[in-house]
Amino acid sequence: MIHCLRGALLALALCGLAGEARAQDAVYHDEEVKAAFLYHFATFVQWPVTEQADEPFTIAVLGADEIASKLEGVLPGRTIQGRPMAVRRLGSIDEVSDAAVLFIGGELNAELPRLIDNVADRPLLVVTDAPGALRDGATINFQVVDRRVRFEISLPAAERAGLQLSSRLLSAAMFVDTTGAILAPPPAIHATAEPGPLRR
Repeated sequence: MIHCLRGALLALALCGLAGEARAQDAVYHDEEVKAAFLYHFATFVQWPVTEQADEPFTIAVLGADEIASKLEGVLPGRTIQGRPMAVRRLGSIDEVSDAAVLFIGGELNAELPRLIDNVADRPLLVVTDAPGALRDGATINFQVVDRRVRFEISLPAAERAGLQLSSRLLSAAMFVDTTGAILAPPPAIHATAEPGPLRR
């Protein structure tokens, strides 16, 4: 039974399969699903080459303590591209430093334009949880539709950040904004992180 539930969440996180909606509703809270998505998003992005191969691959979280707590419980021991994963709770946007992923919690929605502008043009995957956040510059934005956690993607925002998103991630999105994007074929990225959902 546990194996089946884990498989259901992995399918949701990677493929957005409509047929698994009830498994998500019955077993997982929204924060658990969003934390799983944040982890899996990172495995389906082609990141710019850096000189930080020995440094942690960091997911920074601003204003979403519950999601940060769930990530802190499950990321230790996991790696991406050979780099250990870590979580950093931010007190302000100025502390984002060299993080690879930034999640901005819903309580900061009113400040999104300023916060995202502060990290513009950096190789940073900005994920939000706000209506209309793609217009504010977010790359990925969560939405809850029919009690399911879904997500939408902005290709122009990804391009500005120098990130390439895999075709598998794009196909799982409920909506992809391509306005002004250079529509080159997305790379077929193979996940290098451990498979399976985030469970303690």
